[in-house]
Amino acid sequence: MNFIPVLPFLSDSEEQLDEMICAAKKYGADFVFVGALTLFGNGPYDCKTLYYKFLEKHYPDLVPKYKALYKGFFAPSRGYQRKLKEVTKKLCKKHGIKNAIC
Repeated sequence: MNFIPVLPFLSDSEEQLDEMICAAKKYGADFVFVGALTLFGNGPYDCKTLYYKFLEKHYPDLVPKYKALYKGFFAPSRGYQRKLKEVTKKLCKKHGIKNAIC
């Protein structure tokens, strides 16, 4: 089962990931793959622009956090991605499910 994209500050807490992985195991998934949100582009209708507009409207307090996390790149920082992978691995072990396709 793929959980892509996990949204920073919205669906990436350890508790939320634990619930998703537990549900995947409960429904018979063989593995769980978790990936962070990627934000591409600079045009008026690309995913990055549209997502930031969504944040500005619904979660304006998160805009500075996203800008700090992404720093102008399409993916969040390596530190964030590393932590997401570590938490996922730990939770998969807890629930007895693989954290990769193989």
